[in-house]
Amino acid sequence: MTTFEAIPISQIGKGSAYITTGDGKAYPLDAEELRRAFAAIACGDSAEMITTGEAAQILGVSAKTVARILDAGEIPFVRYGAKGNRMVSRAQVVAYRDKSESHGHEALETMREAASQGGLDDIDYSTYLARYS
Repeated sequence: MTTFEAIPISQIGKGSAYITTGDGKAYPLDAEELRRAFAAIACGDSAEMITTGEAAQILGVSAKTVARILDAGEIPFVRYGAKGNRMVSRAQVVAYRDKSESHGHEALETMREAASQGGLDDIDYSTYLARYS
């Protein structure tokens, strides 16, 4: 395993690869370390924990809705920090989103089948829509 030593960011040469911690220190990367860093970013970390706000963005809902989902036990979470902020697994959130989208698609298909069986898909809406043109 490589041992990383921080240096002042001002000492990094132009065109050099590095990771910075945001406090003015930088960790230079050689070609192999850079390749591994890109691979880690591209593959992601299935155990990565995110905030409920980040989960809300992934799900396209509000943070309060995420809180309700967590309280219902739909997505496992852990409490973190002195304030007890909730953290969730990014992989669990994505899996929940995919499952929810799948259920929505299944429900829509069921409605389409019911409309077809009831003869509702043969209705000519052009006369109806012409009244609003």
